[in-house]
Amino acid sequence: MDEDAYNELAAQVGIHGATNQNSILANQNSQLQYQLEESEKNLAEAQLDCDSTLVNLRHLLRQDRKVESNNTIDWKPISDPKKRILTDEGVDKIMEIMETYINKETLLSNFGDETIKSRMLEFSLAFSGLIFMKYEIYFRVPTLLECKEILKKRMQEHIDKKVMACELRGKAPNLKEIQEEVGKDFEKRMEYEIGKIKQEQTKLNLREFEMMFIKLKALIEATHNRAWKGEERGSLRRHFNISEVIGGKSNSHPENKSRWSVFSK
Repeated sequence: MDEDAYNELAAQVGIHGATNQNSILANQNSQLQYQLEESEKNLAEAQLDCDSTLVNLRHLLRQDRKVESNNTIDWKPISDPKKRILTDEGVDKIMEIMETYINKETLLSNFGDETIKSRMLEFSLAFSGLIFMKYEIYFRVPTLLECKEILKKRMQEHIDKKVMACELRGKAPNLKEIQEEVGKDFEKRMEYEIGKIKQEQTKLNLREFEMMFIKLKALIEATHNRAWKGEERGSLRRHFNISEVIGGKSNSHPENKSRWSVFSK
């Protein structure tokens, strides 16, 4: 092979090798960019995801319990439904309200201090007023069957007291007579006793309202604070800018500008 032919072959091999190398580098850059874009997407979705918070809140309002089974933790309904504080309608109504405050739109908002204070005051007054006007619907009232069980216990307590009183006086108690007497007494004022039981149990449930309200208010306030002066979308934008630098892209590129313009408003 003469020198000219050798040089030509060497040049062709060099060009081919450079082309292959450029192709490999381009492929690697493409894969890296894809990974960065997926990472950005996953971060944005995770940071703006409110569903898990709302799902947990619904379980808590229903007083479900976390139970560990086979190395997994699942929510299970409360073992004794009679201990529930809220009705299903109450849970649904509170969740409807919370979903209007805890969402992606709120997180991506731009609130100043006065706006946050105003919105929190508005929520506090409106929510308290709603519960005050409709607590008999949203807070659980004992069923007739539950009232019956409570009445049975109270009757037995009256019977036991009368038996004890006889024994303290040194008299042999006539259990049948005492049961008959107490039964007639309760029969005469059954309506009153049932009403009293419902009122007492409702008051017990209402005592939970203050702590429940504090928890709900804290969740809404935390969501608003994340939107203070646009900090939530600002943190996303800063992360995207860093990712673009790592990926070798300029922030002034038209494609990037249109892609992240939602965080620049």
